[in-house]
Amino acid sequence: MLPPRRNMGISLILALLLGLTVLAGPLSPASSAARSAPLPRAAVAAAPTDPVFRSVSGGSRVTVAGVVRSELTAASSLRVTEPGRSSANDIASVNLLNGLLTATGVTTRQRTTRTLSGGTTITSEAKIAGVKLLGGAITVDAIETKATATLNGDEVKRTGGTKLVNLKVRDNDLPITVPKNTTVTIPGLATVVINEVKGQIGGDALIKSVATGIKVTLLSSFGQLEKGAVIEITPTKAMIELPVPIDGVPVFGVSYSSRTRIQVGDAVKLNAGPTSAMIMPAGGTNGLTLTNATAKLNLPGLVNAYALSGSANGTVTSAETEGTLVGKVADVSLLGGAITVDAVTATAHLELQDGGQPKITGGSRLVGLTINGKTFPISVAPNTVVEIPGLVKVIINEQIKQTFPFNGIAVRALHIIALPDAPKEIIGLDVEVGVAAVWVNS
Repeated sequence: MLPPRRNMGISLILALLLGLTVLAGPLSPASSAARSAPLPRAAVAAAPTDPVFRSVSGGSRVTVAGVVRSELTAASSLRVTEPGRSSANDIASVNLLNGLLTATGVTTRQRTTRTLSGGTTITSEAKIAGVKLLGGAITVDAIETKATATLNGDEVKRTGGTKLVNLKVRDNDLPITVPKNTTVTIPGLATVVINEVKGQIGGDALIKSVATGIKVTLLSSFGQLEKGAVIEITPTKAMIELPVPIDGVPVFGVSYSSRTRIQVGDAVKLNAGPTSAMIMPAGGTNGLTLTNATAKLNLPGLVNAYALSGSANGTVTSAETEGTLVGKVADVSLLGGAITVDAVTATAHLELQDGGQPKITGGSRLVGLTINGKTFPISVAPNTVVEIPGLVKVIINEQIKQTFPFNGIAVRALHIIALPDAPKEIIGLDVEVGVAAVWVNS
């Protein structure tokens, strides 16, 4: 997520958010170290002929109707072009969605290594311990999942799998090594896939390797989740791509509608989003607008919103680079109506011509914004701060600008952060509404 502190570089902000480029770990989005880490060196696009090795993993993820309800816990990621690189992350405990999932610890790791024959392997790993899922319907002492993708000359291969210690599904013990893609049904509650392994050769990548320790699909509602919700434990992915040559200065960016997080110490109570996220392709979109849209978002007592979307439009040529990212959302109600707004738009725009200095603009429009009964105009000065005493601090039209070597801007229309004396149920709350960021490495 875009962190509260304003001295971070644009590239690191987005690396922490979506795993675009992370070269060294550990980095925890919740830690002060992550928020003050130096700028990474490799947000620039890889050379056109170099294969790109990418991976990501986490302790858990929850999706509803294809929309992320709780993003990867203890996520780490990697995007590099050479061996000898790594990243990692860990958290001491997990408590998602009021006990839907509890665990005593999560560790994730990504790395690239040289093979004996001179090729390169990328490995994605996730480990989780002391798992209790669906009120104890599923328990396991430890899960260790790994996915790999290897490139040796013109040959590619993949591996993947999971080890589980003392796994029980409704009091039925399962062995430490479960055959790949084993399915167990808990009648009336869930379908459970254990040691899920999937892969792909060709298509949009040279090779993909995906492994998940436990994947649960609800057959009926449970707690805050409705029927059809999917819970993944230790999802991992490793892949190798050949980048498309870019004739010009690459443009980078991301937009999304909202992101909500509640974290108390090492315990993640909620990590929802980003919703409707759209990443700008480094080579632009050939002038077309790419959009990711979601009809509604409902996090009871926290966020209720409709018509969420993120979009990207970019052009990259030898003479010009231009990019526009937009995050939108409508009919927003936050914290049970303490904050409401009819329509939100966050925009980040960049133009760069003939190798000159980039022209960077951005800002927010908020129609019908009301905070604790006070109304605000459509256009508010950048980084305006309003407090609801004893509850939250609201930053309106938050703008984070960065100059060379990461020229760009990140905009959050609304950024809501719990105050130190806030009620215990929202201590650690961090909500973003309407986010757009764009930058170039020049």
